[in-house]
Amino acid sequence: MPKIHVHAATSAAKTGKDYMAVHDWLDTDPDKKAERHDVAKVHDNGKLIEAQYGAEGRREFIRHIVDDITMTGISEADIGILRREGVTEDDIAHCVKVAEKAAELAVRTGAALDMELVVRGALFHDLGKAKTHAMEHGKIGAEMGAVLGLPKSITDVMEKHIRGGLTELEAIELGLPVKDYTLNLLEERIIIYADRLVDIITEDVVDIGPDEREAERRFEEILRAYPKYGKNEITLERYLGYHNEIQGLMA
Repeated sequence: MPKIHVHAATSAAKTGKDYMAVHDWLDTDPDKKAERHDVAKVHDNGKLIEAQYGAEGRREFIRHIVDDITMTGISEADIGILRREGVTEDDIAHCVKVAEKAAELAVRTGAALDMELVVRGALFHDLGKAKTHAMEHGKIGAEMGAVLGLPKSITDVMEKHIRGGLTELEAIELGLPVKDYTLNLLEERIIIYADRLVDIITEDVVDIGPDEREAERRFEEILRAYPKYGKNEITLERYLGYHNEIQGLMA
């Protein structure tokens, strides 16, 4: 995990303030460190931080926890797997960004989640793009992941992330194996929501300012305006359902 001075430097670069007191509160008391990093307690702890340091301080509190999670969860070993399997550097950069965004969203929900699944599921979701960028990359990625010995929970993310969780009828229409691809886990839905947000943030289609959360605030507007992101009415409504669910947990 990053040292306190690294967290403070990140805060200073982002906000102009190091928020050392926030990082000190999180890390220096060994008896309370685990509790203060507990994602399930992020709402209550965040309120305490916001009362003293404002909304920006609360955001830096969350950033600290997210950076700790991604520092340990996004491993060089896993990135090495993506490279060895033939995933391009551009696609790897996308996968890393999705893993970071998924971790951020997961922490902000305050839900008790499997953070390893959130981070590694996001990191590997596009493994199949080593072979193809076509619709089949989800299926192919899941098959590759199984051969590599990745957990089924992670290969399920690869297989089910196409269009955000297809119905059997949609799978038939798209020529994919006929099965129910419904995203039953909140972790899966967070990954898919993060994937769409990262596309909006990083692709040169929509003008998103320096605050990435603009993509969240404008999510419905963007999906309705740009078929690239909304795809069709069924997919659009599915993504909006995830958006409303996850934003509701954050509120």
